[in-house]
Amino acid sequence: MSKPSLTVIISTIKENLNSFITNFSFKNLKNADEVIIVIQGLKEKSVIPELSSYKVIYDKNYGLSSSRNIGFKNSSCDFIWFLDDDVVLIDNSIDKLKNHIEINHTFDLHTVRMQYLDGRPYKNYSNKKKLGRINSLRVSSVELVASRSFINSNNIRFNKNLGLGSKFPSSEENFFYLDIFDNGGVVTHFPEYLLKHEYIDRKAMHFKNKFILNAKGMFCRRYGGITGLLILLYYFLKCFYISRSTLLPFSLIQGYRYTEKYIEI
Repeated sequence: MSKPSLTVIISTIKENLNSFITNFSFKNLKNADEVIIVIQGLKEKSVIPELSSYKVIYDKNYGLSSSRNIGFKNSSCDFIWFLDDDVVLIDNSIDKLKNHIEINHTFDLHTVRMQYLDGRPYKNYSNKKKLGRINSLRVSSVELVASRSFINSNNIRFNKNLGLGSKFPSSEENFFYLDIFDNGGVVTHFPEYLLKHEYIDRKAMHFKNKFILNAKGMFCRRYGGITGLLILLYYFLKCFYISRSTLLPFSLIQGYRYTEKYIEI
């Protein structure tokens, strides 16, 4: 059996293009088998010398989920790693990931670790090798490496109504994880820090924005059952504690109740 190949898909927009070209760690992409860069917001193609070594796709529309789906459609390798334009690839991250996939190629979804620029972990990560359905709660899209054949054969894509650039700018990675898991996909965790990201106050961002809360409510509905309701209650109480608002937590309920009005589940 030949070694599994890896496509890296990077999503960016015209407003971030100069910063992306200047700051992204392109040198650490050298051992990827395929690199696809999707640039959104450009109505006309333009020659960008700094990106000439990669497959560049132009999309006049916006939407992170749509961008990832466009990249996937144009990919050709066995596994796909979905990245954003503001992450920092740690040295040898591609080699480490490819070695991990070669040993664990039977898994359908691989999750990796990310840290802040100062070295602190981005979140509390599981120490389990094989992950379950509940782990869909705590994933970031840039931590996901998916089997191209599995997501293609099961017609799984990022939901274009969720994620940055859409009305509900959150939870697309959680839906994606669940779609893989619920279609029989097996998920593993690679306990290696492969990425860095600047500090983000995720609590303030995630629990003070009505539309992000709508998306979280939709995820709870997608998760389903008693567990989905318990997650909703947890989010409700957390939102109230963080925002100190008596009204904002009900955005979660709105998302939960009217999921089918906004997105297909």
